[in-house]
Amino acid sequence: MDQVIADGAYYSIERSEALSRAGVTPVIPPPAHAVVHGDERTRWHDQLVRHIHDTGIYAFHNKYGYGLRARVEAQVSRIKRCIGTRLLTRKTESQQHEGVIIANIINLCNAFAKPVSVKNA
Repeated sequence: MDQVIADGAYYSIERSEALSRAGVTPVIPPPAHAVVHGDERTRWHDQLVRHIHDTGIYAFHNKYGYGLRARVEAQVSRIKRCIGTRLLTRKTESQQHEGVIIANIINLCNAFAKPVSVKNA
């Protein structure tokens, strides 16, 4: 894994710095009120905040591929609309099998064609 893309609700300086030190690029937007600390322990945070301050939040989205998160969420939404929001079986072993079956169905559907998404107004 070389990148973690998450919603801003999951942002914390400690988490971002730990991921960065482990060689994983944390693509998690900091809060709008984030400031540069200038500390050795906040290098990734400071770099990110400076980049957003200088170029804007959309430049951050483009540079780090933050738009992929929206695509993943759209796909999960499609799956939930087609299959439902919960598993139907009760036992853990049955749920594991049900998850595999659902994944196989999704992969089969995706093999036919990629879904076409259209923005309405």
